[in-house]
Amino acid sequence: MNDTSARPTHCANCGAALADRYCGRCGQDSHASLSFGHFLHEFVEGLFHVDSKFWLTLRTLLTRPGLLTEQYLGGKRLLYSPPFRSYLVISIVYFVLASIFAGPSHVRGPSGQELTAADCARMAAHPGWALRFVPDIEGSCVRALSNGGRAFTGALQNLLPKVMFVVLPLVALVQFWVYRRQRPLYLENLIFVLHLQSFYYVASALALLLAAGISAFAGAREAIDQALEFVVYAWSVVYLFIAERRVYRASTLKIVLGLLALAASYTIFYALGVSVASMYAFLRI
Repeated sequence: MNDTSARPTHCANCGAALADRYCGRCGQDSHASLSFGHFLHEFVEGLFHVDSKFWLTLRTLLTRPGLLTEQYLGGKRLLYSPPFRSYLVISIVYFVLASIFAGPSHVRGPSGQELTAADCARMAAHPGWALRFVPDIEGSCVRALSNGGRAFTGALQNLLPKVMFVVLPLVALVQFWVYRRQRPLYLENLIFVLHLQSFYYVASALALLLAAGISAFAGAREAIDQALEFVVYAWSVVYLFIAERRVYRASTLKIVLGLLALAASYTIFYALGVSVASMYAFLRI
């Protein structure tokens, strides 16, 4: 009998005695081997078994507003991916898709107007309080407008994930203040906000892909983008109302006030974050 076919008696990973195929101490499979079949099995199992938690999380997130948060906070966590991990994966996918399929970019000035080459010299001559202490405003403006604004847009896209890491905890703080009686722990509200933002990323990613597919055949990309963006916003409002009713179980009036507080805080914090990121990207390109 060949020695290599003998059943191992000790775990190759931790050295514990084996009573079964799997190590009782560390859980490693004692039958694993360095073969193509083993690696193929690991790949298929990792794609359809280990990550089944993520796919279930994604499906629940899209089709059952608030259920994912409700079950996670209620202790039913084994079936789903952790909120922060799923948010990271979804946000990475979303920002990659946004960098590929986003529509034409526009560089805007401090007052919100779309910048043109003629505006660069005007900004340098009359910088205003926001740009008064910025060196070489005209040069930064020209570089931002070069190549159709792609350099500026790319720099800003790289900063947006960092902006959201600041914005979401602040929004969760407002959410905690509104619903501190229903959900007295700050982390409960942060999980709700993470799930909500994850849903928005998934819905927006689907809209980007759909817009790219439709415009490839029908053209009119900007009009399609605007229409689908409106659909995502409308869907998000309905989704948020249902999710808050399910998670917080408050009166309709309080839910409406909570929606207004959430929308206001998100708009303010996001606008401030994007403004700072835009200024940083404007100066660094």
